[in-house]
Order: sequence, then C-alpha cells, then structure tokens
Amino acid sequence: MNKLLMAIGIRLRDRIKQRIRNGEIVPETTGKRSGRTLYTRGHLARSIKYRMEGNKIYLTAGDTSVPYARIQHEGGTIVPKTSKYLAIPLTAQAKLYKPRQFPEATFIAKGYIFSKKGDKPVAQYKLVKSVTIPARPYLYVGPNDMKQIDELVREYVHQSVRRKDAS
Repeated sequence: MNKLLMAIGIRLRDRIKQRIRNGEIVPETTGKRSGRTLYTRGHLARSIKYRMEGNKIYLTAGDTSVPYARIQHEGGTIVPKTSKYLAIPLTAQAKLYKPRQFPEATFIAKGYIFSKKGDKPVAQYKLVKSVTIPARPYLYVGPNDMKQIDELVREYVHQSVRRKDAS
C-alpha cells in the first residue's frame, strides 16, 4: 500500500509543479490567465512536497525560502511591518535590491522612489500602504489528477491480484 500512496503523492506533486510552470493557475477574482504569475525563478514549484502519514497523503508548499507560498494560495492583504510603506519594484534592477540597498543615489517624490540616470530620473519603486494578493489556489487535485489516481489504483490492484494468482 505504501508504494501506491508514494506513486500517488509523486504524481500529484509533479502535476502541481507542472501547472505552476505552465502558467495554468489563475487568480480567483478575475479568472483570467495573466502569464506565469506563480513562476518567476521556480522557488515555489520546487517547494511543493508530499508526505505520507498512515494511509493519507499531504501536499505542502513553502519553506523558509518561500514564505509567500500561503498568501499566493489563499490570497490576502500585505501591510508593512516596520515602515510606513511597501516598496514595489518597477524595474528589473529594482527587483535585485531593497530600496535602502539600491546601488545608485535615490530620492522620493510623489509616492515613488527614483534614481537618477544622467539628467533623467527613473522610477524604481512605487510606495503603497498595502497590497492585496488575489488567491491563486494551486494545491488541489483536479479531475485529470483523479483519473490518473484511478489508473494507478487499478494497476496496483491488478498487480496485487496477479501476484496472488502466481503464488
């Protein structure tokens, strides 16, 4: 029975990772596909695990390197903990640094943090009081997953019967 549960756990884990990588997860509020929102560097997909306890399989996501796993799945509002505003990166360079660690001189104006490139200021971050993340449920067993589980169970039972007949 453990082999069957392990096969089911592996199949479900891999299918969830595949849905994330392929951009198949859509926000509940819009129902619109908006690209690969859950897959930038692959940390969330790599954090998907399964574990067996008795005759149950548990699927989990996130760890210390992926603290956002829960809010991506359930949705929610993020507010600043230690400052007045959240800084939302607007450029590829801004995504690499926290605002206070940005490598160029910066200044704040009209709700943005700018850096200066020559004579032209470039908005690097937008300052906001909170951000609402729509739920993007990704830890689920879909209809196709159920068909695959059914096939695994049938094959397991078939092999078990074959083994008993051979004895």
